[in-house]
Amino acid sequence: MHLTKELAAQIDGFSFANGHGFVETRIGFAVELFFLGGSESRTRLILCDMLRQYHALFTDALSHFLKLNTSRLTKITGSDYLDYYENMARELSSSEPMDAMVFGYPGKKVVDEPTPLSISFKCAGPDPMSPLGRSMICAYFPASFVAERGYGILLDLTKRWASSVELLHGSAGYSLLFEHGVFAGSNTVAETVLPLLKRFPGLDFSDPLHFEVESDLGDGRQIKSINWLTVINEEIVGKLGGQGALAKELGETCPIHGIDGGLIIQAGSEPQLGDVNRGLVLDDYRRVAKVLEPVRFKDYRRGLFVQPEPYDKIEETRRWLRRFE
Repeated sequence: MHLTKELAAQIDGFSFANGHGFVETRIGFAVELFFLGGSESRTRLILCDMLRQYHALFTDALSHFLKLNTSRLTKITGSDYLDYYENMARELSSSEPMDAMVFGYPGKKVVDEPTPLSISFKCAGPDPMSPLGRSMICAYFPASFVAERGYGILLDLTKRWASSVELLHGSAGYSLLFEHGVFAGSNTVAETVLPLLKRFPGLDFSDPLHFEVESDLGDGRQIKSINWLTVINEEIVGKLGGQGALAKELGETCPIHGIDGGLIIQAGSEPQLGDVNRGLVLDDYRRVAKVLEPVRFKDYRRGLFVQPEPYDKIEETRRWLRRFE
């Protein structure tokens, strides 16, 4: 299903609310990266540069940001907020974590629901609660932006960003969008989120902080799932037999893009949602999922989805992870 401007406008207009009327999720595009070195000022400044790149794409639409150690959003005026984050990156000690959150709310008025214009990162080193010291960045993009600029904007941006950090893994493509730093599941997931994930296998579940907590006892070299673009570092590539073996298994419809420190595997010529109800099968996604299955994280203790009884949150997580099998 090609993303036309008309279809993109429809996707951007969708919102999915629970029985109480609270909008829990939307559909758009997401880029997620997990990496090491987050305690270093150099890495933090690189992430601040990613914020500047995002700002350049959506200058007039970004409206609020979150200062460190606060819970209230601050209005954006010009690019001063970028200077603020860069100053924090230079001043904070390596033992102090650094977070950033930037939002573009409709009409520049804060609403308590997800917005497809937002970017956040978390930088930290190892500590007793997170022995690996993983850091992450997650950026959202409206479907209309991707339809206008072309899929290449996602690929180019993912290449640049993944090449600039001490990469572990990541992904980019269609995703459910949540409130950065807020969503960690709810008792209404079964009525809002799961039906979408079950119907549209091409959708990712973008809650990187929750995945980081769930997988904190792993080695950091295991991916959450696959998407149109799946990013893996050189160590993961080695576990899978090397680039040549991957290329042979994936075939011509799933190109491999080399980047500094790893690879990006592309599932087909363009991102796809699929549709179980209409029998739309994502063959290229299935191919990528099969090849990367050995490095998919499986040891969930709580699952990705917080759910009430009688749902089994671990089993629901496993079913979603196996959606391409």
